[in-house]
Amino acid sequence: MTVPTHRLPRVLSWKSGAFLGLTTILGVFTTVGFMIGLVGAWSVIAIWAVSMVVATAQAFLFAEMATMFPDTAGGVAAYANEGFRRYTVFVGPIVSWGYWLAYSLVQAAVALIFGQVVQAQWFPEQTWGIDVLGVHIGLAHVLAAAALVSVFLLNIFGIRPAARVTSLGVIIFTVFVSVMVVLPFIEGKWSGAELTWRLDDPKLALVLLYLAGWTTYAVEGPSLFAPEYRSPGTDTPKAIRVCAMLMIGVFTIVPFVVSGTIGEKTIGDNPNGYAVDVMNLLWPGSSPLVVAVVAIGLWVTLVGTSAQAGRALLGISRSDLTVKQLSALNRYGMPGRALGVDLAVNVLILFLVGNTVAIVAASNLGYFICCGLACWAYVLLRRDRPDWPRPYRLSRKWGVVAIALGVFDLVVAAVGVTNPELAGRGGFKETLIALALLFVCIPLFLLRRLWQDRDQTFAWREGTPALPSSPVKAAAGESDQ
Repeated sequence: MTVPTHRLPRVLSWKSGAFLGLTTILGVFTTVGFMIGLVGAWSVIAIWAVSMVVATAQAFLFAEMATMFPDTAGGVAAYANEGFRRYTVFVGPIVSWGYWLAYSLVQAAVALIFGQVVQAQWFPEQTWGIDVLGVHIGLAHVLAAAALVSVFLLNIFGIRPAARVTSLGVIIFTVFVSVMVVLPFIEGKWSGAELTWRLDDPKLALVLLYLAGWTTYAVEGPSLFAPEYRSPGTDTPKAIRVCAMLMIGVFTIVPFVVSGTIGEKTIGDNPNGYAVDVMNLLWPGSSPLVVAVVAIGLWVTLVGTSAQAGRALLGISRSDLTVKQLSALNRYGMPGRALGVDLAVNVLILFLVGNTVAIVAASNLGYFICCGLACWAYVLLRRDRPDWPRPYRLSRKWGVVAIALGVFDLVVAAVGVTNPELAGRGGFKETLIALALLFVCIPLFLLRRLWQDRDQTFAWREGTPALPSSPVKAAAGESDQ
């Protein structure tokens, strides 16, 4: 059956949304390791615990806004735009583009790690390569590109196949992590003496919070699928709560256990593959199995982030903030054009940019700006649209919390993007690239408003309704299917 081109199909349960949001949990094997080697396990546990508390608190704010706009694509960025467009239309394109970049560019880095892991385990003798514009291209890049194309092909044929695949992948990953954190205690291989605190620089702490934020703040990821839940008024907050509980557990327990099992130096020497070191100590000869699980986890991360990035780009276009061609859905009800643009950008980053991880870290600026301004948008929406239906409503004290969270995000973003060298994750060049990528949204926004929508008068501010056009439907989060 052909799905109308204007509507995302409501086919997801809260469980499917939670699994799609949990795909970023693999950050415990791609980001945590280098931090442990840099500042010690106790420092990392504290950093990630603080980051998760902040992420969870603001995710509750976003959950309320998601139930206000159950049919709006684009997630947190769309809610920020709704809050600010009454005052200026230029917040919308910046937060929306930054939000999309955060979910998009990480795919190039994750795909490259996937290719490196697979090559090292099963094709170590394949060391051929060519140089393209200063970037050495080898088998790892080819495998990475294949992974990007495969998740694109999965996502364009409907969200349910992607949801099933991610559910299975997250379950496999969770079982593996459970085994890895239990075995050291059963075999008596854990010692608390291995854990240290080596974080004395407050500025470095903010930089590490900035780097941790991409993974932890993604607890709001289920909000991107609000237009596809059967009952968004209840499914969205439930999916976010489940994501938050599981991610808090993983990001505090795993550093605690693995550091006491193999030591911080071993982890720092092999930050992306320390899971193999842990399991080889506990279960000699298990390397192929461990690498297979990690590779599956990385690929599933690509499935989830590709789906989220496609919906973020769809939301930008449907909010009239970039070119209108990206607002269409394909015959399966998926944002095919948005997913295609996302694929093309990541393939270019993969083959033309050497330090993809540094650029991803720099592109995190847009995500932090988006989250911070979305927290303030929560306060504006409470003030400007007090009677708007909110199936999920927080108490009034959350207004103060929202203001504080917005300040926190913007301070962390300012310190993080200007001091990446403190954590060894890029420098001035990557910061400039991040700013250039972020502000390319402005000419695209003006192209949309001044050329594609030239039949309308350009306005610096837009009026907002006091109530949705269909209050009963908005409040219930019901579909008209």
